Amino acid sequence: MRDAVAADLDLVLGDLARWVAHDSPSGAGAELDALAAELASTLSGYGLACELVPSPAGLHLHASLEGTGRARVALLCHHDTVFPLGTAARRPLRREGDRLIGPGVADMKGGLAVAAHAARVLAAGERPFARLEVVSVPDEEVRSEPIATQARLTGFDAVLCMECGRPGGAVVAARKGGRWLDVVALGRSAHAGSEPEHGRNAVLALARELPRIAALDGARPGLTLHVTRMRGGDVLNSIPGEARATIDMRGWHDADLEWAEAQLLRVDPHRDVTFSADQRLVTPPLERTAAVAALAEQAAALGDALGSPVPETSTGGVSDGCWTAGAGLPTLDGLGPVGALDHSPDEYIEVPSLALRCGLVAGLVAAVDAGLLPV
Repeated sequence: MRDAVAADLDLVLGDLARWVAHDSPSGAGAELDALAAELASTLSGYGLACELVPSPAGLHLHASLEGTGRARVALLCHHDTVFPLGTAARRPLRREGDRLIGPGVADMKGGLAVAAHAARVLAAGERPFARLEVVSVPDEEVRSEPIATQARLTGFDAVLCMECGRPGGAVVAARKGGRWLDVVALGRSAHAGSEPEHGRNAVLALARELPRIAALDGARPGLTLHVTRMRGGDVLNSIPGEARATIDMRGWHDADLEWAEAQLLRVDPHRDVTFSADQRLVTPPLERTAAVAALAEQAAALGDALGSPVPETSTGGVSDGCWTAGAGLPTLDGLGPVGALDHSPDEYIEVPSLALRCGLVAGLVAAVDAGLLPV
């Protein structure tokens, strides 16, 4: 696989350049749908059966191959980026030595290129799987709920998420889950000059609680908790009757996040001030289960065979892999090309890693089909 993709590297780079040149910011419905259709056309030409599935966020691509094996494996991608319309024209893809630099090249159009060309070569070979499915969603950067078409992957044996590999070639075997909440204090407004005694100051009550809340950071291994925003009051001459603070919580395990969320409202008594929590976003963790560990260990062995180390790492950031992992599907992340500086003007991938990662993906698919994962 590695050698076959390396021999056709110009084809890979041509597809990637075309996709990076196509602006696809989250929420830009027409542009996202047009790119999904372009991806489907390309993959159809490579022998995959493609379906574009509508959703409120845009078209989801499902491109499949039937094989002669027994495992069902998904290559999970997204085609939205964080860059606004017009970015590709202002900062077109460019090559500097072994690096490609451009908007979305790592996050994650490079991953789309790896998935597409691994599937292209597998389509022409022995197909060591029962079903291989390339999935690309239009809303990874902004979505706070499961993938709209996730039910189609029910019962799959493994998911390989195509976010970029980390510098040094690492794959991602664990991601923290996240919860974002507003802690809300409700008191009573009153005129600050003539009747302040009738007021109950929500800002002061919440301010007294925030040091206790902030102290939950690090209370359990890997748990982070940060107050990221606070606001209260409406006008300069009133006792504020409402205040709220946004809390960013992340942890390796759902149980730790549940515990921390419960602690938020263990408030001290405040006369006539009540507290509640409004949940904004929830993302499950990608936990390093026995199956994920087996995938990571196999990736390391394949890296050794290819002469390119593939260590494993973990991260506090979230991805679509968190949602498939949360649904009980063994998920290994970071299978895209090696790159870094996502979401920045200097976002890049390493060109030699494109063929290597295609080989890694093919090897993992074959290993899953051969019974790699624990029952």
